[in-house]
Parts: sequence; C-alpha cells; structure tokens
Amino acid sequence: MTPQTPPLHQIAEPNPIPVIGFEEHNEALIALVWARENKVLGNLPARLLHVDQHQDLVVPQLSQMIADTPLTVPAIKDLVETEISIASFIWAGVYLGLLDEMFWLAPKAPVPGGRPRSAMPSKYLWIATTDEQRREMITLVQRPEASKVGNDDRKSLSLHFVDTEARIPERPGTKAAPWVLGIDLDYFSCNSMPESGFRISVTQETYEQVATNRHHPLRLSPSHRIEARRDAQGYWLEYDMLPARTSDPLVRSKDEIKTEIDRLAEMLSRQSAAPSLILIARSQISGFTPRHQSEFIETRVKNMLASVFSCQILEGSDLW
Repeated sequence: MTPQTPPLHQIAEPNPIPVIGFEEHNEALIALVWARENKVLGNLPARLLHVDQHQDLVVPQLSQMIADTPLTVPAIKDLVETEISIASFIWAGVYLGLLDEMFWLAPKAPVPGGRPRSAMPSKYLWIATTDEQRREMITLVQRPEASKVGNDDRKSLSLHFVDTEARIPERPGTKAAPWVLGIDLDYFSCNSMPESGFRISVTQETYEQVATNRHHPLRLSPSHRIEARRDAQGYWLEYDMLPARTSDPLVRSKDEIKTEIDRLAEMLSRQSAAPSLILIARSQISGFTPRHQSEFIETRVKNMLASVFSCQILEGSDLW
C-alpha cells in the first residue's frame, strides 16, 4: 500500500511560521530584518514569492546613502519611513542584501487574450549606485556591455514570472536559502486608480502659483491630478479628489476572490518546503485594496494560510 503524503503543515518545521500583517508594502523590509534578528531567517539573502497585482520594482529615489544602514529594526524602520516607497522596497531589499531572487505571481489579466506574465522569460538584473555619494541608483540587465556602469556596490536579482502551477525550485549545489511568501491583498482585488484623494491647506501665494501657472510642476504630474481650490475656509490643493469609478475590471466579486484564494492555497500545498516567513500587506491606506473588501480578503487569506501551514499570526505594529 502506497503511504499517503501528510499535509504540508504536518511535515513543516515544528515551530509555527510567523505570519506578519502590516499596512503598506514597504514595511516588508522591516519585517525581513525583524525575522533576521529573531533567527527566523538566516543571514543569506532570501528568495521571495511575490503575490501582488504590481511588480513593485521601482528604483529607490534617495536623499542619502543607505549602504551602511544597520540591519536592525529601528534603523530599517527609519529608512522605510524616510526613503523607501511602497513600490521600491524590493530593490532596496536587494541592495541591502535581504533579497536576491523573486518569483512574481501576478493575477490573471481581467481581459482575456493578453500574454500571460508566467510565459515571460526570467530576467537577471542588478542594482548599483552611480554617483560619488552613492545615493543615485540604477538598475540594468546583467550584460557584458553594462559591466562598467555604476559603482562597485552592485547587487543582483533573479526575476522569474510564475503562475499557480509553479513550484519554488531548490538551488542545486548551494546551501538552501530561505524563501519568503509575500502577499499583497490587492492581488485578489485592486483599484486601478487608488481611492486616496486628499486636500492640504496652503497659503494664498501657493494657491495663486498653482492656479495661474498651467506649467507648474504639480499640474504636470504624470501620476496625480492636483487642483488649486479656494472656499470660505481658505486655500487648498486637492490631490486626486476624483469621482468614484463606476466600474473597474481589477475589482473582483467575493466569489472571484474566494476562487483566487483557493487557487493560491493549492499552489502553496504543492511546494516541497514551507516558507520561513509569511508577510501580508493590506494596501488599504494607499487605496489599492478596495476598502470595502479589505477585511473580508484578509480574514479569508489568514484562514487559508492556517489550513495549509502551522502559523503564528502577528501584527507588525506590535513588533516594531
């Protein structure tokens, strides 16, 4: 009689896997360092299964050198709050030696017929600084002709595009590096245009500068719509205060969300080893995860994880 393979949570490490929830995805850097300090991860760069609507590979825009930042929770927390955006944390993690390989699991396209991301070839990239102060960063594909670009502080990233049929392969001939499961809730349902509008009080002088100059840098922003307003309460700049969208192909129904969570559960159950760490970014404050669905998605995802692995649910705000 052929022996039955036990569920993954029964053959995983005896200690439960920390599942750390936090608000925005750049806090993943703090969680990675917390895991190192608490011996959840070793000192090798980790491999990341990135479950996210977005690739999050924006090059960090820095005002200071970060190469000498100590890998401690207080130092990385300060770095995240001052230098690292929600879309640049992965490259920052690569540069700091926290990550060196990423498997991007992106959701299926809402419109059929597009090229699946999982069919795209792997990319082998690197990041380095280019200036004497080591704060201006560049990323390029690893090619001989680019070998002399930038300073000698370059770090590599292997980027793979995967679907829910994939397994995270072991690295042959090397000591096994830990892998981290990073989930952004906007993978399951996402606002194409985040609901994050706000207004800020300004002086009359600033109001007039923006209102009268159609070439003002704020009005030329490629990513945001800024309007100068005045009323009985004073002078204002309004950021992205637009009418609610009537429909959005990336916002899914509850049934569709359940299906995607189940599909992810099946993928995780097929892995040959459990992750050492699981991260959950809500992305609700930034507006990418629809606020009316965020709690539902988070509860379902945590329940799913507990059904696959032995988990210890933690909250980032309690840890740092």
